[in-house]
Amino acid sequence: MRRKIYSCITIQKELEETAKKLGCLDEINYLDPILHSDPSKMNKILQEIIDSNASEENPADEIIICVSGCGKATCNLVASTCDIIVPRTMDCIDILLSGSGKQRPRGSIFVTASWIKHMQSSTICHEKLIAEKGYDDAASLLRKIYKGFTEFYIIDTGTYDIELVKKYIMPLIEILDGKLTTIPGKFKVLEKLLSGNYDEEVIHIKKGGKLLINEFDGLRPAEIKKE
Repeated sequence: MRRKIYSCITIQKELEETAKKLGCLDEINYLDPILHSDPSKMNKILQEIIDSNASEENPADEIIICVSGCGKATCNLVASTCDIIVPRTMDCIDILLSGSGKQRPRGSIFVTASWIKHMQSSTICHEKLIAEKGYDDAASLLRKIYKGFTEFYIIDTGTYDIELVKKYIMPLIEILDGKLTTIPGKFKVLEKLLSGNYDEEVIHIKKGGKLLINEFDGLRPAEIKKE
């Protein structure tokens, strides 16, 4: 069986670690990071990837999409050319926490080495804002942006140096008078996806089927609202 994997860059380290562990040689492709903040566009791109699969020289029998429910990014995808496989999770945070036995704290911000790269390239990077506006003005703006968020969690997946993440994020946490906690991330659902051992934590849409939003029903703490 030929499979292709498409993933958010935010779980690159964990995905590649899982592939190495399992000896998985399936083709891995990373989506443009800009799509992370535009679920609607990501949905369109993913559908184009699925639709164009049949016209490729070596079409896949399965396309594994390591994106999950993120802002409806995978909702209503049609398995037009092959089976599509998606983790039954709300977002990449749930993917990383899967198998850890830890319940996801509500109203919190989660960081990893990959997430830090995403934050550093954003317009609200605290380092950039401090350099542009000065400490006091930047701090005032950041408190407005992060209003209500003071709990930060590093997800330690064992694939990166958490001290480098702490070094970056602590100045922001100090501005917000927040708290930093480290929790384990086992990312076990990635093993199920790459090994082909699909169970209730994996959504398997057969060729010709459609990924409906109710596949994500009951997941917490995030919630996808039905239209």
